[in-house]
Amino acid sequence: MSEVSLFNWTSDYFIKNKSACTNIIENLKDTTEIPSLNAVDIQDLQDGQLVRFRGMVQDMYNPEFYFQSYEVINKKTGEGNVKSGLYKDSASCQEDEDIAMDSEKNITSERQILVVITVPGLNEWAKEKKVKIASKSEQMSSSTSSSTKRPHEESVDEPMDTSAPLHKKEKTNDNTDNKTENKNVFSKEHFLNFPIPSNDGKTCIVKIYDESAQYKLNQILDIIGFISLDPMLSQVSNFDDMMEDAEIQTHHPPASIVPRLHAMKITEIKKNNNINQEIISKAQTIRGDLHMVLSQLLFGDSLVADYVICHLISSVYLRKDFLPLGNFPLNITNFPVDKCPTFAADFYSIISKLVPKSYLFECTLDSLNDLSLIPKKDYESNRLTSGVLQLSDNTHLVIDETKLSAGQLSPAGRQNYEAISGLVVAQKLTYDFKFNNIEYDTDIPVLILSESKSFIPCFMHTPLKIDEETEKLYPQVVEAAGQYLKDENRLNDIRQYLEISRNQSFNLGDDVLEVVQDDFVKLRQSNKTVNADNLNMLLVLARFMALSYGQTSLTVDCWKKTLEMENERLARLPPRKTTL
Repeated sequence: MSEVSLFNWTSDYFIKNKSACTNIIENLKDTTEIPSLNAVDIQDLQDGQLVRFRGMVQDMYNPEFYFQSYEVINKKTGEGNVKSGLYKDSASCQEDEDIAMDSEKNITSERQILVVITVPGLNEWAKEKKVKIASKSEQMSSSTSSSTKRPHEESVDEPMDTSAPLHKKEKTNDNTDNKTENKNVFSKEHFLNFPIPSNDGKTCIVKIYDESAQYKLNQILDIIGFISLDPMLSQVSNFDDMMEDAEIQTHHPPASIVPRLHAMKITEIKKNNNINQEIISKAQTIRGDLHMVLSQLLFGDSLVADYVICHLISSVYLRKDFLPLGNFPLNITNFPVDKCPTFAADFYSIISKLVPKSYLFECTLDSLNDLSLIPKKDYESNRLTSGVLQLSDNTHLVIDETKLSAGQLSPAGRQNYEAISGLVVAQKLTYDFKFNNIEYDTDIPVLILSESKSFIPCFMHTPLKIDEETEKLYPQVVEAAGQYLKDENRLNDIRQYLEISRNQSFNLGDDVLEVVQDDFVKLRQSNKTVNADNLNMLLVLARFMALSYGQTSLTVDCWKKTLEMENERLARLPPRKTTL
């Protein structure tokens, strides 16, 4: 195998040198030599080029059949030649060849199909930086003069689509039965199918050749594969008249909008267990910086700042008896909306600087009634139409209720309300498949900002205690917080601190168990409203308090501090609530 740059690999080159190429990819520590679809414009890429893409599984199509290998016959000599159909969308032959459709040497196989989209809610700072690479003509010119030129594939003069279409889509022209008139009536937004708006998002149809591979909706994947940009991909012949035009169009979108990506390596992105000891060693200092910023943004409220820190590092670590342990939704109330109408947006802007993925949902009567929050199966297009809440794990959802007015919820609004409530309470989201709805586990931290207690059930209700001086100077406070976080070292430390704290292993500690049990017995004796739910939430809060200080086990001091925090929080609630 001669030394060839990754930039110049083709599918044919990979197939001929599969063992060596696979070894190179498996041991690759720096993938920057491979162009990233996340950071490069599609028009700057070549058809068949090796690329990488990080995205979320938005939908799964039925497997499709393709020619794993096929025979072509030379028209002049009658000689046969077997070609590979791996990593390609179509079988191909040259002008003097024909594909032998009935050849015994043809091998048909199946490949899995995923629809993968740019990770929803990914904040600007967490995105791969945009790069400009040489144009296609410049790349082609360079490849012919370079000693490591791109190994060219055989010329493709007569492509033949070898894959079967898969799903359906919304009709936008119900007044015509003419499929020709109906062609290309769908918008770019329909093809991209993003849960939430994205100015620079990408959608790929990913084709997978590993029969043993298993993936789930909403997983984040790193994919390395060969991109297919052939304009012919969207021009499907009417070989299947039984299939609705909507489905054909949806499953064969223009490659310039939705490229195909033939995967040669897929890596599931899991939580980061790499612990930066330097960050751990200064966890308390970093926490102090974060606590100061949050306290000021929360009108000088130190207590609620502690709860927000715990919320920011929260994650479901165990599901027990349908209870998602680690779920820590937070409802902050009692802020001065009249004097500080932009509070929700200002607070969210800071949150979005700290966590990689987040989304601000402005919860109004219209948005509840009109938006699709849950994914729904579209049987006409035979696909899963995304909803706002189709998010990957650890995407921070901030719900702004400050513009919510009284009114009647429509049936769709009621469904949306139930979806949000299920997410907050049980970390579950029910996808609408019309005939058999499917419930999916989620891990999406939810922060609700409302003037009074949210209409969405949220166990952890935290009213603010306003400092009047901070309130008067609030615009300056917001500006100062932004300036404080412009220090890149400080900001990066906070980001790493939150990530590490969320993923740290933790044990309760046997020496604390007896103290916890004794304190809980006393609580129940003094307060008849205290139940097992209170204990569960107290233990979750204590866990996150300990982790926020860089501790991996609960101490008696941290447990006592947690009890004090809860007593103070409950004392702020309306009189009908009894304090601990």
